[in-house]
Amino acid sequence: MNGMVKKYLPYVLIIFAVFLLVPLIFTIGPLKNFSAVAYYFILLLTQVVCCAVYCAKHGLDFLFTLIAPIAFLFTMIIYAGGFANFTNIVLLFVYLAAGIFGLFLGDLAFGDERRKREKREKQAAEEVLLQANRRDEELRKELESETGKAEGSREASRPARRTQRVRSEERPRRTAKTDDEKRPARYSERHNPEDDDFDYDKYLSDIDRMLDDDKRDDLDDILNSN
Repeated sequence: MNGMVKKYLPYVLIIFAVFLLVPLIFTIGPLKNFSAVAYYFILLLTQVVCCAVYCAKHGLDFLFTLIAPIAFLFTMIIYAGGFANFTNIVLLFVYLAAGIFGLFLGDLAFGDERRKREKREKQAAEEVLLQANRRDEELRKELESETGKAEGSREASRPARRTQRVRSEERPRRTAKTDDEKRPARYSERHNPEDDDFDYDKYLSDIDRMLDDDKRDDLDDILNSN
């Protein structure tokens, strides 16, 4: 809708300006007798030219031909007595037919050039779209390759990390086992007093007695020396 308004707006302004201002000029003084020139020549020519130029730029658009009859409704109500005059109703259809004639005239005179221009524009747009699709495809492939490489590196690093974790878990156990195997058994672990027939109490009492005798001899020696 906005595109249509943008295309129509310049021609709407021109047609309404001509259809509303030109009849006003022919209501002044001696120009009253030449009002037919305005209705059958100036307004009619304006409709044909505008439709031909519009068709040369934008192609056949029969909705465009309704602009002049709509503008003439205001003109005939203001200057020509409205619908009471049968000539005004005839002029409505005349302007409509003139618009259709102008469209075909513009298409005949400038249609080939317009179609060539539209074809070039279409090819340029298709080329731009094709290049954009190619860039998108290349970017997609690059992203897929990078994602594949990242996943491959992660998969490759997982067994290594698993092996390192297993080795780190097994190493202390093997070391502890090896240390236990290498460590010599202590005397308490190797000796079981129940399996020994030696009388430890008698042995310890003899040692204490010997120590007491030694201490006594030393004391006698000290006293004799004094």
